[in-house]
Amino acid sequence: MIISCGIDIEEINRFDKHYFQNGILSDLIYDVFTTREIDSFAYFGKKAFLKGFCFKESFYKAINCQNISWFDIEIFFTENGYQIKTSTLLKNELIKIKADRIEVQFSESDKFIICTVLLIK
Repeated sequence: MIISCGIDIEEINRFDKHYFQNGILSDLIYDVFTTREIDSFAYFGKKAFLKGFCFKESFYKAINCQNISWFDIEIFFTENGYQIKTSTLLKNELIKIKADRIEVQFSESDKFIICTVLLIK
């Protein structure tokens, strides 16, 4: 059963303009992602940062909880997809709303990345 969902769409060119300044990560990247995520994304390239940001925006729309911060959920891309890690605070919030699973789907074109997050019971 779907408990909640969130969706986000990001324009690739806009993201590049605001998050990468002269080829260097902007300060905002460090406000949104953990050091482990940044290290992981660097391996997969610029699109991993965009997908990670789109995921976090979608997730926060789905969870709709002010106590959860950007750092309470992490996404790591792998050769076969992705892996999600949650903080203890977030795990407890997911238990409270009876969410057993977080499902993520990405869609992309040459101009946009879309991420949909479902919280599933």
